Amino acid sequence: MTEAAAAAGPQDPTRALELELAEADPVARRSAPTALLAPASLRKNLLDAAGVWAVILGCWLGMALGPAPLYPLWALLIGGRLNALGVILHELCHMPPQRSAEARLLEVLAGWPIMSTVDAMRYHHLRHHRDSGMPTDPYLKPPLVGRPLLRLFYWQRTGLLIFVWTLRALVGSLAATLPSLRGFYARGLLQDRSGAPLTDHPEVIRCAVAERRLLLPLALLALVGLASPGALVYGVVIPAWVAGLLCGWRLLEEHSDARATDRRVETILRTTRDHNLDPLGQLLFAPLNVGYHVVHHLHPQAAKEGLPALAAWYRAAHPAAYPRPRRWWGGDEAARDGV
Repeated sequence: MTEAAAAAGPQDPTRALELELAEADPVARRSAPTALLAPASLRKNLLDAAGVWAVILGCWLGMALGPAPLYPLWALLIGGRLNALGVILHELCHMPPQRSAEARLLEVLAGWPIMSTVDAMRYHHLRHHRDSGMPTDPYLKPPLVGRPLLRLFYWQRTGLLIFVWTLRALVGSLAATLPSLRGFYARGLLQDRSGAPLTDHPEVIRCAVAERRLLLPLALLALVGLASPGALVYGVVIPAWVAGLLCGWRLLEEHSDARATDRRVETILRTTRDHNLDPLGQLLFAPLNVGYHVVHHLHPQAAKEGLPALAAWYRAAHPAAYPRPRRWWGGDEAARDGV
């Protein structure tokens, strides 16, 4: 970590990350208009979460009262909205750590439905930003180009994402008091690739303690299952599997197979991709502008609603360097103003 990043202090890992990335190539990043770099707002994300929940509740109503043949549509839409809740929690993890009532409510609305705390997402996701494409990147995958079966395997296993995070909540809750479990918890379920001793790592312990908050939604799901197993399976389990698949497709698209050895702008442009910017892609695979992934890596704390304009600025300022976006059905599409 650089001196400036260290000076940001352990209480604000998101600011430390921003400083560390900026120092890798300060001139290119500082040239972006300040007006396009407004930080995320808790209130805006709470409004977004309320809108997502309105759709989910409407879909559950459709499942209960509508014709059975429409069930796949409702499950697909709920899966897409769970994906959107993950994007909102992701935005929260890039904000400075805070314990306000609004932040707690946002974690309940956006994190609990996908069985994640903001602490857990911050742990693996900020390390991904810091070490993207490097051996210590928690999301690093083997080269998949020309290996369709392996790509299919990696995509299909993401259907289990929410269920693995459910396991993480249980293991983490135990690891909070059982140090012997913390290594498995951190490496196997928080995706730590540092190789460092983790038994007494303060951040690992903090994440483990936070997992106990998820025992409440787990208990509520258990009660739903006891009262109506069908409601649990068709209303929660299957949509959660769909959400994992939709999220997994995004995870496969947003970075190339190229490896990185530094954090320079040129490396980010070489290894990171915008994707799923068409209406259907944004509805299902990359909701709430999360498909504008290149500028998100260039400016991790910029609010999601400002990313389209920020991407348009970079394309206009650096048309030859800014990568073309990926389409959800595969391949690149020509870069267009306003896309």
